[in-house]
Amino acid sequence: MSRRADYRDMLSYTMVCKNCPEYMYSYDTLKETWVQACRAKGRTCSERIKYYFTYTFDRHLKEMIFVIAYGIDHTAGIFLDYKGYIFLKEKMEKAADSGDKLPEVSPLKVSRKTPQMMRIFKSLKDFNIFSDQLRQKNRSIIQQRHVNGVYFLERISEVMEEKTPSFLAFNAKVSEQDPKKILQIGCVVFSTESQQDYKTCHVYIVKENNPSLNENILHQKYNDISPGTCEMSAITEIMCKLQDNISGVDFLITHSTSSEDIRNFLKAHGLDTGDKEILDTLTIYSALFPESRKDNTMEEILKKLDIPFESCKLQNAGYNAFYIMRMFQALLKKEFFACLTL
Repeated sequence: MSRRADYRDMLSYTMVCKNCPEYMYSYDTLKETWVQACRAKGRTCSERIKYYFTYTFDRHLKEMIFVIAYGIDHTAGIFLDYKGYIFLKEKMEKAADSGDKLPEVSPLKVSRKTPQMMRIFKSLKDFNIFSDQLRQKNRSIIQQRHVNGVYFLERISEVMEEKTPSFLAFNAKVSEQDPKKILQIGCVVFSTESQQDYKTCHVYIVKENNPSLNENILHQKYNDISPGTCEMSAITEIMCKLQDNISGVDFLITHSTSSEDIRNFLKAHGLDTGDKEILDTLTIYSALFPESRKDNTMEEILKKLDIPFESCKLQNAGYNAFYIMRMFQALLKKEFFACLTL
């Protein structure tokens, strides 16, 4: 995307962004972080940046292309690509006139399940109106997620009154070039009484989709791929084994994915979930910690729950499945579960 819009005489409009990067910068996060950094430098710097957003930003706004996309927590946001990030940072540093650089801000991964939309704003008024509408929409999304999380907890409680339920936590890693191509599937079967043993986790490597990975290389990278056991098999064989796991548990558990998307994903690969309920750890977390609306990445939730982890290993399906299990077990602990009146 070009940094400069060059559409100053046109009305604000939206168009599909077909080539948006997977990671982009949240405008709200950038503004909040950099405004706080300016305030920390003293009153003069704070007043300058306030003046910038009141009077000058309107002019720069017309030179920027924003992207409207959904984050991994399923809420919509206003994003900038790297060029837009640098453009805004330079303009704010010049406006602050403190002689210091503003702190770097990390990009966020955006969802590929919904199309990203490029948005150009003609005026600050238009930008503010759109931002308010987006916040209202997100409040509805968050409220519904809270309701869904409470329902999940009620269902788990009902089953636990009758028996010790069993769960299948799983995660799939797909090719970035072709999302339909599965590279890894991590899974772990456990119950509420299971020990948090990483050895119970298993990861399947799809043989036909990893042609450069042989048994020798797999053995060398074993600890990086799976916290437990690992095997390389054909996709048909893997799906047969996964179906056996699905058939033998009461609930399926994933992270930051809707039950409909998971059901469709499994159905597309010939798997039958029957009437089993699919739980989402992000949804349950949102019900128990409604105040944590900005910290919904897996890393942030693991930190919140005091679960030790290595960030580099969250890229693998086996470790993801293991941490999904750990998060779920932590969320069902009495000190968290008691926070909610069912």
